[in-house]
Amino acid sequence: MARTLRDVRLTRRSLLAGAAAGAGWLVAGGARAAPRIREAGFGCGVASGVPGGHGITVWTRVDGQERDGRLWLEVARDPGFSRVVHRREVDARAADDFTVHATLRGQYLKPGEEYHYRFHTRDSHSPPGRLRTLRPPDSREPVRIAFWSCQAWSAGYYAAHADMARDGDLDLVVGLGDYVYEATGDAGPRQDTIGPDQSAQTLDEYRAKYRLYRSDADLRAMHAAHPYMGVWDDHEVESSYYGMEGGNVQGRARRVPFPARRANGYRAFFEHMPFARFASRPDRIHRNLRLGAHAELFLLDLHQHADPLACRDQPTVGPTTVGPCAARHDRNRSLMGQPQRAWLLRELRRSRATWKVLGSSMMMMGLMAGPDQPFNLSQWDGWAGERAVLMEHLLANRIQDVLVVSGDIHTFFAGQVTTTGESDGRPAAVEVIGSSISSSGIPEGLARGADPATVATVTERVSVTNPHIRWSEQTRRGYAVLELARDEARIELRAVADAHRPSSPVSTLQRLRVARGVPDVELV
Repeated sequence: MARTLRDVRLTRRSLLAGAAAGAGWLVAGGARAAPRIREAGFGCGVASGVPGGHGITVWTRVDGQERDGRLWLEVARDPGFSRVVHRREVDARAADDFTVHATLRGQYLKPGEEYHYRFHTRDSHSPPGRLRTLRPPDSREPVRIAFWSCQAWSAGYYAAHADMARDGDLDLVVGLGDYVYEATGDAGPRQDTIGPDQSAQTLDEYRAKYRLYRSDADLRAMHAAHPYMGVWDDHEVESSYYGMEGGNVQGRARRVPFPARRANGYRAFFEHMPFARFASRPDRIHRNLRLGAHAELFLLDLHQHADPLACRDQPTVGPTTVGPCAARHDRNRSLMGQPQRAWLLRELRRSRATWKVLGSSMMMMGLMAGPDQPFNLSQWDGWAGERAVLMEHLLANRIQDVLVVSGDIHTFFAGQVTTTGESDGRPAAVEVIGSSISSSGIPEGLARGADPATVATVTERVSVTNPHIRWSEQTRRGYAVLELARDEARIELRAVADAHRPSSPVSTLQRLRVARGVPDVELV
């Protein structure tokens, strides 16, 4: 709900103080500026992302507008906005669905400090947001990162986000994909009716998805409370797509050719995320971010550049391919694409952070239903050759203390990533998967398409079949928090009691520990 600004006094001089950073208002020819917005709503809330020591990006979306307009941005040291350190005008353009991205950068932001921000028009303002700049690269303070994935709107509520919002000591929240679901699937307590066939394919339909998801108060609260970084998985576009090859339309007619559908999904994603597009490569999402001395985050794109699925023509039982799949061991096949692979290998070798955290939208550990029989070829098991290249690179270059945090599979898992993906390989990293915010898990998914023996193998005897997986829990929804310090990494797995209840309690399900120099995980 918009609120009045009777107590705000903005002078021309104070607004011009930030004009250099907010340039870009004059139309071609320099004759006329867009009008200032008088009254607007901010139903999608606010968000911040890509934090640095002296910079960060802040975001909002303006409701109820039909043409380009201007609004103001304020940044203050206090939640009451009595100590404002920066003001400037920013634009809301119809071409961007009235989303606003403002990059803050300057000495008015100090490393490792907390600030507050809000957007406002003449007569209304957004909810306030809190941001925290990064500590200096040599800071020895512990770093706390929450990570999550898979928040299907119809499948449940976002009590996990409310729990994250209440945690006042997080440095960063990381989303590992499936921020929205292009098609309504999982049954649950909420309805998503976007699209004539309940799927998003046009740009307007994808934009409507983000507005629907951001209408959730708990998701808005998480974004307002913490800086955010994220990657996509597949459902931001189309289930199980890879590269320019379309995936599973889930029984819907293809109303939009796949290349156009992918472009629509990407555009809506960037419009609604609190980070700007790279100028030279506007669809790039892989990047690294240094978080003090003890952590460097590497975010991966596992769909845009991927080679197609291996062994698609082999028979299956449920989701499992029958028989071995030789193509998955081909080291030239890539999930990341060769340029991103080269970038990751190079940056891991250069990193001097204590802990190297890889943000992967898919499970990297092997998950086997039998000898050389992956349960699911549409995760890293389908590109086992590239996984071997990555793990062997870590071992050959003595790159230790690598933690992989992953999404997609809607399950809590923790264990070792080895050169083969299985227990017969050499361990090189540790992986933790933080279940899902609301999307249904392995038991529910298997019940719809697999024989009882396969269900039992994966759910009840997963650690017997896969001894490199040290711990799993497959029925609970939630997220995870990493605390990274000099000698150890501590992981807290937070579980929602019932994702079908909007105010469900959230509690600690399991605590884990990884000692420095040891690629294994302990239950605490």
